[in-house]
Amino acid sequence: MNQNNNRSPVSIGISSLILIFVMLCLLTFSVLSLVSARADMRLSRRSANRTTAYYDAENRANDILLSIIGCMEEYADSPDSSSFYQQLQEQLDGRDGISFTDASHLQYEVPLEEEQILSVSLELSYEPYEDGSHYRILAWNTVSLHEWNSDLSLPLLDKGTMNDLFTED
Repeated sequence: MNQNNNRSPVSIGISSLILIFVMLCLLTFSVLSLVSARADMRLSRRSANRTTAYYDAENRANDILLSIIGCMEEYADSPDSSSFYQQLQEQLDGRDGISFTDASHLQYEVPLEEEQILSVSLELSYEPYEDGSHYRILAWNTVSLHEWNSDLSLPLLDKGTMNDLFTED
């Protein structure tokens, strides 16, 4: 008899099955890691785009704020506060989206994304504040323009539905 044929066919089959199972596990884990990496890449790109859009809007808002500060410095030598506020309002109202809510308060908005804006609200003062500036930032917020509609309906079982469940046709 042949001495080389000592292995039984069952032991060769089990090792092949284990090898196939290990290869399928490795393939599954590699596909899962690829899908996860692509999802992370898409999320990172969206986050980077959102951050870039925010800082672009903030830079535009700061440019508008600098023009307001320049205008206030130009009229700082006004004889009284009413002429100071009047000159500021004449110079700034409507420019770069600036609107006055009253004589000493103004606001403006800078578009951020499709459904968001950066809203800025300032309080102006004829007399300088403690830090030497003639303005105080009251609000510097991102505001969503998307109207949220909540779904308050709950799929509850009523008496008629309960009767239908327990009665047989």
